[in-house]
Amino acid sequence: MPSPTIAQRQADHDALQKAIVSDSLFAMGGTAIAATALSFIAFRFSPWYRGTPISAKTAFILAPTIGAFYIRGEHVSTEFRRSKYMAQLDPHEREAILNQRARIDARSSMADRSIHFVNEHRWAILGYTWLVGITGSLLYLYKKKGMTVTQKAVQARMYAQAITLVGILSTAGVASLGDKSENKHVQHNSAALEAALAQDTRVGPSAAAVTAAVVSSKNAQTD
Repeated sequence: MPSPTIAQRQADHDALQKAIVSDSLFAMGGTAIAATALSFIAFRFSPWYRGTPISAKTAFILAPTIGAFYIRGEHVSTEFRRSKYMAQLDPHEREAILNQRARIDARSSMADRSIHFVNEHRWAILGYTWLVGITGSLLYLYKKKGMTVTQKAVQARMYAQAITLVGILSTAGVASLGDKSENKHVQHNSAALEAALAQDTRVGPSAAAVTAAVVSSKNAQTD
């Protein structure tokens, strides 16, 4: 796989930034419209919501809108880099990696798939964790008397930070489990590479080279 030139890297960077901005703005706009519509519906049918301060109503709209912008941007960045890497491979390497990934997924347990899902969507999970934390905290503190709006906002932020910290520690623990799972696959790939190199006289240099290239590509993707 040839190394990209400076011009290619700049073009990839520009394409990535364009994709992130366009998709993130689209997600932010859609979320803002949906959140505003829900706010109007709640204002129309809920006396409790009509009694909430304007700052809380604004937070109910802005929090998911800003969260959607950052979460969508992170997702687009990850998918862009993955598709770019796959596009740089030749068809045989790409097919071999896809087949190997399918075999790994087929023999993976539910726990392994869950760990993989959490690692793939870590920032989205943390973003929604913060959103749920700040929303739940505002709803909880609104019922408390004897506190000003500023005090409730500060207290809600502290609760949300504590909940998000728990989410960060939880996803970090899941990531460490995922690293152990990936190490098992790396050890398996390394053993397959050594076997291919050791048996190159029996299977032929071309077959050994193809096997070594496929395994090396998988290791590079894992790193």
